[in-house]
Amino acid sequence: MVDNPTTNNKSLSIRISSDGLSFCVYAPAEVQPYTYKVYKVRPVISLAANVKDALLTEPMLKEHYQRVNVLISTPDFTTLPAEDFDRETIDDVFHFVFPTSVQTRVSYNVLRRSGIAIIFGLDRNVYQLLLDDFPRARFYASASTLVEFFSEKSLIGSGKRMFVYLHDHEMNLYCFDQGKMLFINSFQVQGIGDCQYFIMNVWKKLGWDQVDDSICVVDDNDWSRPLVEKIRYFIKSATLIDRTEDFRDTITRGNRLIPYDLQTLLVCGF
Repeated sequence: MVDNPTTNNKSLSIRISSDGLSFCVYAPAEVQPYTYKVYKVRPVISLAANVKDALLTEPMLKEHYQRVNVLISTPDFTTLPAEDFDRETIDDVFHFVFPTSVQTRVSYNVLRRSGIAIIFGLDRNVYQLLLDDFPRARFYASASTLVEFFSEKSLIGSGKRMFVYLHDHEMNLYCFDQGKMLFINSFQVQGIGDCQYFIMNVWKKLGWDQVDDSICVVDDNDWSRPLVEKIRYFIKSATLIDRTEDFRDTITRGNRLIPYDLQTLLVCGF
C-alpha cells in the first residue's frame, strides 16, 4: 500500500534475508511503540513469491506509514572510500565483484560518519514489488547500519576492535581502529568451529595483538557465549555485547526478538 505521510507518524521497517522476512512497526503514540513480527516464509517458493504473498496477506503491510525502511541482510556488498564513490558506476563496481548476480537491483548507502560507501544488491523482483507498494521506501544494507553503529562503539577504550555479528548461518566481521574501518567481510558458517576459524584467520592476517586489541560478539542465534569462551584461549579481551546496554537509552531496550541489525537501524537515525 502506498504510504501517506499525512496519515500518521508510524513507521515500518522490513527486514529481508536470504531465507527470512520480518517487519517492525514503530508507533510512538502507543504505550508499546514497537510491534515486531516474523513472517513465516515458504522455502519451496522464491523470495520474491514470499514477499508478494506477504504484501497481499499481512495486515501490517496494508497500513499507511509516514516512513518505510527496507533492511537487506545480504553478503553481496562491497565498499568504497566515500571520496571515490560515483553513483554512475555502482552497477559496474557491483558486477565486477559479483559477476554472477544477474537479476540484481544495485543500491548504495553513503556513510558520511564512517567515510565509506556500501554498494549492495537485492533481487530485482523483490525490489520492484516493495517499490510498487511503498514508492517512498528507503533501502539499507545491514552492513551499513552496523558499520555506523560499531564505528561509534570502537571509539570507547583503546586499541583496535573486532565486532562479530552472527545471524542466519552467516557471520559478519567489522574491524576498526578508533572509528576508522580496517576490514569488513561476511562468511557462511555452519557452526561455532567455522566462526572460530574465520575469526582467528582474519585476526592473524591483520597482525593484531592478542592482549592490547579486543573482540566483541553479538548474535541472533545463541552462538555467542560458547564462541567467546573458545576465543578467550587466544585473545585476552573477548566479550559479549550486551544489547540492554547498547540500547539502554532507547525504547527497544535490547529486545532479543528484534534482530540486532534491525535494532541498530531503528536507533541510528538513518
